[in-house]
Amino acid sequence: MIGSMCGPRRLKDAVTMLPDANNDLPLLAERLRLGLPLHGFDGREIPLRDCAGANLDAVEAAHALLLSGAGLLPADESDAFLFAALARAGQVEAASCLAGDPPAITTAKVTAVLVSAAVRASVIARGPDVSPSAINRATLSWYEMSHLRRSELLAADKFSQTERRSA
Repeated sequence: MIGSMCGPRRLKDAVTMLPDANNDLPLLAERLRLGLPLHGFDGREIPLRDCAGANLDAVEAAHALLLSGAGLLPADESDAFLFAALARAGQVEAASCLAGDPPAITTAKVTAVLVSAAVRASVIARGPDVSPSAINRATLSWYEMSHLRRSELLAADKFSQTERRSA
């Protein structure tokens, strides 16, 4: 599982390997473009890197978001929901690969399935309006918010770079 236990030595090594925050901006922007936040629906952190300091790939981050959304469901519904969402993501990935899509397109398609399922789980957990239109509105709102966060992040980075050049 993502974020599995790391020994103190590995964690210390990972911290010393981490790049400065400016190097995180493209990764953050890409995550936000794909609708991936830094925290799940349950407040659990969705890290940018694994314990070894390597970038956590977008599909792994989307999977963590799905787990956080499905965790809001009653226990008897959660496993079936996860199984169905992961099966659908697998079908989308297989179809994308068979169609010859580039890896970035396949990743975007798979993460979209996982993010949409996570949002759907959060809507179902909130109840009582779990109509298709409520789920669609929540999903669209999620992606709009991610787009706004990405725009703000990129604007802040551009401002920061301009400020550094003038200093």
